[in-house]
Amino acid sequence: MNLECIYPKTANITQMSWVKSIATDKETIAVFHPRYGVYIQDQYKDRVRFINASSKGKSLNFIKTTEADMGFYFCSITFADGIWEKVIQVIPSDSFKVPPVPPANHVITEPGENVTLRCPFRVGGLVQQVTWERIKVDRRDTVVLCNLSEGKTYGSDYQEHAIIDCAPQKSSILVLQNVSAYDSGIYRCHYSLTNGANKTHVMSLTVTSATLDHHWHVLLVAGGASATLLLLVTILIITITLVYCRKKKRRRIMKVLSKTLQSTQTRPSNSYGRSNFHGTPNVRRGEASISGQSDEIYVNYRDFSRKPKTRV
Repeated sequence: MNLECIYPKTANITQMSWVKSIATDKETIAVFHPRYGVYIQDQYKDRVRFINASSKGKSLNFIKTTEADMGFYFCSITFADGIWEKVIQVIPSDSFKVPPVPPANHVITEPGENVTLRCPFRVGGLVQQVTWERIKVDRRDTVVLCNLSEGKTYGSDYQEHAIIDCAPQKSSILVLQNVSAYDSGIYRCHYSLTNGANKTHVMSLTVTSATLDHHWHVLLVAGGASATLLLLVTILIITITLVYCRKKKRRRIMKVLSKTLQSTQTRPSNSYGRSNFHGTPNVRRGEASISGQSDEIYVNYRDFSRKPKTRV
């Protein structure tokens, strides 16, 4: 369980303390001093710690909570100009519910903008009190309590952050100044009438991170460039492979054609070729051709002055 306590203004903190309300008394849990460090009550030492080192405050983290940890907690920050307090109530998780938000009630903005949230009064009668809350998964913060007869009271985290007009009108308008991602969440406007009726209006606010969007944009551009480069390389490899295969096939065809032409073309006059001469072969007595036929006879056609020579 985290109990958040961050001072909304800029000031030098001289001391910070966490106190729990017990019946009619208060019990100190932990104290932080910039010079003397951290002090934690003995019974909380094994399961309580400060979790953020911000100069504006330190939230309290509980380990292994029990039913005994439910109740009211007070965060007090002391600085040169006085004391700033925040009250936190811890309730059972079973009784905490996040209300559903209608599809049309979503607001999206960027950091640093001023956001206007409008809560229309949909029933007749005089509105007596309006309460604005911010709801997250595990917590509910009071933004402002607007009583038409007693005035307005801001939650500790919104004293310098929210503006509201409590004058009687047809709707309640809440302005959040210089919003950040921290302000994202569900906002609920609860109003009660003098006749005892109670109504609620729920909406959601999403503050996008410009830095995150920029990083996503850079990643998308880089990813697109990488994909394009990979596609070009793939196309180049396929093209080179096809060209190589075509050249290899062409060389093979040319080689076959060359052999065919060499076997069919007319040989020069001084070369040796097959003859149709059917003279009686000069075979030794008692020897026969292996194939049973006479061997080829090669004749020099250029000079017939002498008896042609034969070679077996």
